[in-house]
Amino acid sequence: MAGGNLSPRQKMINMMYLVLTALLALNVSKEVLNSFFEVNTGVVRTTTNFSSKNAETYNAFNSAAELNPVKAGPFRDQALAVKKEADNIVDFIQEYKYSLVLTVDKEVYLGQYLDLEGEEIEGNKTELTWDNLTKEQRKLNIANLSNKENRDASGEILVNSGIASELKSIINDYRKNLIVLAGDNDVLKYNINDALSTKDKLGKGKSGKISWEVYNFEDMPSVGALTLLSKMQSDIRNTEADIIKLLRENIDAGSLKFTSAEAIQIPTSTFVLRGDSFRSQIFISAKDTTQDPTIYVGDYDSIGPGQYEMVGNFDTVKVVNGKGMFSRRTSSAGLQNWGGLVAMKTESGVKTYPFKGNYLVANKTAVVSPVNMNILYLEVDNPLKISVPGFSAGEITASITNGKLVSTKKNIGEYTARPNKKGKALVTLYAKVDGKKSKMGSVEFRVKEVPPPKAKIQLASESNGTMMIEKMEMVNSGGVLAELKDFDFKGVRYVVISYRLTGMYKGEQMKENTKGPAFSDKMVNIIKNTKSGNTITISNIKAKRVDAKNTAVRPLDPLVLEIK
Repeated sequence: MAGGNLSPRQKMINMMYLVLTALLALNVSKEVLNSFFEVNTGVVRTTTNFSSKNAETYNAFNSAAELNPVKAGPFRDQALAVKKEADNIVDFIQEYKYSLVLTVDKEVYLGQYLDLEGEEIEGNKTELTWDNLTKEQRKLNIANLSNKENRDASGEILVNSGIASELKSIINDYRKNLIVLAGDNDVLKYNINDALSTKDKLGKGKSGKISWEVYNFEDMPSVGALTLLSKMQSDIRNTEADIIKLLRENIDAGSLKFTSAEAIQIPTSTFVLRGDSFRSQIFISAKDTTQDPTIYVGDYDSIGPGQYEMVGNFDTVKVVNGKGMFSRRTSSAGLQNWGGLVAMKTESGVKTYPFKGNYLVANKTAVVSPVNMNILYLEVDNPLKISVPGFSAGEITASITNGKLVSTKKNIGEYTARPNKKGKALVTLYAKVDGKKSKMGSVEFRVKEVPPPKAKIQLASESNGTMMIEKMEMVNSGGVLAELKDFDFKGVRYVVISYRLTGMYKGEQMKENTKGPAFSDKMVNIIKNTKSGNTITISNIKAKRVDAKNTAVRPLDPLVLEIK
């Protein structure tokens, strides 16, 4: 409205307008103040409903914890901690709501909402302070506020006394605790921060920021302060409800939902030795007949706590009635490791469960044992192939009572036995059964000397059963050899250590002995002077093995050679 030089009439009109506006404003303020208490009553009613629903959730926590204390117990304890903190804040606010009303009205109506236009309800009015109320009275709602427009009491009771700052602090602590429990639920964390915000407000013009305490309670009509406090109680119960709902869901988060179950038995082994125990695991296996899992077989890797992914080449297994039907053609013998992942859909997403196992692949073999031919040769590396049905070669160990037993290719069960004395040798086999070394059995062998060799002259040839040689060829052969024929063990060597040569020398029969395999000079003279058609005899031949100790001197059959 413009100022300046106005006529008296115009000034009178302006004055009347201002008075009318003030009167209208006064009427509106009264209606708004009355409406504020109506709003307060609605907020209190909402808070009561939250409390009832929260109580149902806490009962569900207790029931779940009784059924499964290990799984549900920790979540129940977290929820009860939230309840205790929320109850403390709500009670704290209720105390100062009561004190505010008592201060401005000098009396407080408790119970149901009191309509000022109706009659007062006898017995629901009190002038006692909060500390003197009974527990039952403290639980009742504030039913009325007469002095709604009072602007001094809320500032005095809440701001000047520091109560508002204390309330701000406990709300902040409560909010931080709920944020931690919300985990990675960003939507819930946003709602908690928004509902329980205690940030300072921007002032008008250049006044800067206004503290949360002053903004809410300084120079605030009592009905407005009462309604704000009721709203804070409602926000506390609302966020409490959200958090305990999340905690209740976390009990079953990631759990599989099953629609049927069956008894399963898995033996530790289907191969049992006589005298040992048959063992099996027996348990209930549950499944969801409404969905089949996805099963992968191959290598997998961890990508986080409880999270896995397949790597490299892998197979997807056919699933029938919830069971994976896995089949793989074997190509190599020995212990084979295998494993993979089972993926199932849950309410919180797809969960993967790793599994591992192994199986033993054995070659198809036929075993025929010549009982009367169980022979080991003295001081020879006798090759042995050992095995125990149902066990891999790597799980088997062996020992011998005579000499040494050495593994040459343990992974395929190949050993060499080298006895060091004549007589007998007992080879005993052991295998790991349930992690323990267990005797599987023994096999007895006879230990014999290697067969004796045959005496031989180099370049001598046989004709019609007679050994024949030219005398200079015999001289040039250098001596007598010991040859071991038709013996399949490598490394066995005999050397002639002595013999006697008999032949005609200048018309007389001469006998000459020597040590070692070479001809002596006298023997050479006898050979050179022997006429064609005459014979030379080599007898008393003795040979000894040079590849091993502890072996006897062996006599050899004599040689009769006709000189060409």
